[in-house]
Amino acid sequence: MIARLSLIAMLLIPMAAWAQSAPPTIEIADAWARASVGSTGAVYLTIRNHGTTDDRLETVTTPVADQVQPHIDVDDGKVTRMMPLNAIDAKANSEEVLKPGGIHLMFTGLHGPLKSGTTIPVTLIFAHAGKIDLIVAVEKAGAMGPTQQGSSP
Repeated sequence: MIARLSLIAMLLIPMAAWAQSAPPTIEIADAWARASVGSTGAVYLTIRNHGTTDDRLETVTTPVADQVQPHIDVDDGKVTRMMPLNAIDAKANSEEVLKPGGIHLMFTGLHGPLKSGTTIPVTLIFAHAGKIDLIVAVEKAGAMGPTQQGSSP
C-alpha cells in the first residue's frame, strides 16, 4: 500500500510542476489609454486566448480610479450610448479587441487626469487564467490606437 502511494506521489509531483510551468493561455497586447479630462477615462487592449478553453475577464482594478467596468458603445441609429457589461468573454483560440467605439474598460472616479506620455498600472482578473498585471501607456486625447505597446511589468 505504501509502495503504491509512493509511486502515485512520484508520478503526480512532476505533473504538478509541468502544469505550473505551462505557458499562459491569455495574452494581452496593445494596451493603451487616452489622455483624459475630468473624472472618467478608458483603456483599450487586445485579449488573445491561445488556449482551448473559453475564459472571461471578470474584474479590472487600478489604483488611479475608484472603479473600472467593461462597457460597450451601442449605436441605435440616432444616438450612441455606453452600456455596462458584466464581463468580457475570451473565447478559446480567438481574440477580442477593445477599441474606441466598441468594447472598452471605463475608468470612473479618476484620482487625477490621465496624462499623455505617462503610464498607469492595471490588473486584469480572468476566471481561469487568474491575475495579469499591466502597465498601460497613456496616449494623446483623441488617439485611435497605441504608439507603444502596453506590457506586463
